[in-house]
Amino acid sequence: MSRPQEVNDFITKLRPRAVCNKCIAQGLGWANDTAHPAQITGALATTSDFIQETGVCSICKDSKKVIRRA
Repeated sequence: MSRPQEVNDFITKLRPRAVCNKCIAQGLGWANDTAHPAQITGALATTSDFIQETGVCSICKDSKKVIRRA
């Protein structure tokens, strides 16, 4: 499975909750906890299937940029 598909599936599984890039990386067991997920979520956010906004991550509870499945 490709990395973008892993991220898509992870976010979709959490629907309707929002999640930050760091928690996506940790949830998927990735070593790079910011760069890779940020590139992928940035691309996903250009579609109508995802909403990226400033909010509270449903996992770490920090206020930051998060993404959720529409």
